[in-house]
Amino acid sequence: MTRSTTILTFLFSILFFNACDKTNVPTLPEEPTNVPPEEIISIPVVIHVINYSPDPFVISDEKIHSQIDVLNQDFRKLNPDHINTPDEFKHLVADVGIEFKLATIDPNGNPTTGIIRTESMVIASDGHEDIENIEERSLYFSDKGGQDAWPNDTYLNIWIADYSNRLGNLALPGYANPPESDPRIDGVVMDPRVFGTLEPLADGHKFGRTATHEIGHWLHLKHIFAKDKDCVSSDLVEDTPSQYESRTGHPVHPQISCNSNDMFMNFMDYVHDDAMFMFTKGQKERMRELFNEGGARRKLYLNNKSNYKN
Repeated sequence: MTRSTTILTFLFSILFFNACDKTNVPTLPEEPTNVPPEEIISIPVVIHVINYSPDPFVISDEKIHSQIDVLNQDFRKLNPDHINTPDEFKHLVADVGIEFKLATIDPNGNPTTGIIRTESMVIASDGHEDIENIEERSLYFSDKGGQDAWPNDTYLNIWIADYSNRLGNLALPGYANPPESDPRIDGVVMDPRVFGTLEPLADGHKFGRTATHEIGHWLHLKHIFAKDKDCVSSDLVEDTPSQYESRTGHPVHPQISCNSNDMFMNFMDYVHDDAMFMFTKGQKERMRELFNEGGARRKLYLNNKSNYKN
């Protein structure tokens, strides 16, 4: 073997072993433990319309799109009425940095409008927690007249279903199953008369804020009122004043309880839609914590950030 052949063989061996050395393979950067505060979190939504077959409502695509528009205004501090916040609370009004979009790809990878429509005898109360056994909550199961949830690590599920009381009094217009719920029921349930900004709409629920409120619960927020005789705050958020009980209708500021002015214009109280118009910075922090490392909705964040399925 000549000297030049020996050198070439030696160089080839170095290149070969370097190519096989896994330590030299570049790795993708890890996701940060916490979602950057300036990052906009995007959540795909699937709307499960289960219309009451004996007397169905008109639930148009336009009505559904109007609700998505409201959510994107309220969670991004783009709602024009946030300027009505009293001066003492104005510095607390937050852009939560969360946006919602109707899903464009279904769990099987097929195109979708994000709106699934069926008719049956099932009503909204057929999914409520009063029914202890989840398997008996027919709202959430297609084979029982409801609709199966889409994977909760990729989508926000919203079921629209009738509460069947056609007299105009909705004692329970909607409810949310909060983080860490069973994946089969994880999401929000809404009566069509409190959803969106197009008719049919119930009095006090004409601006789509019931969905803002319920999705607040889905994102781990509690009511801002406590009904605690000692006025101990129950919402675990520091910048919302302690408030003894809920406010309804159109209160005039100030309303005082627990030795401070109530923040009844917060989305997590019970006032009419046109009297609520803000989340606080503390509520923003609590919601976004769900998407950090160890948070209950971390997978939802990662799946959609990497464009997994959507």
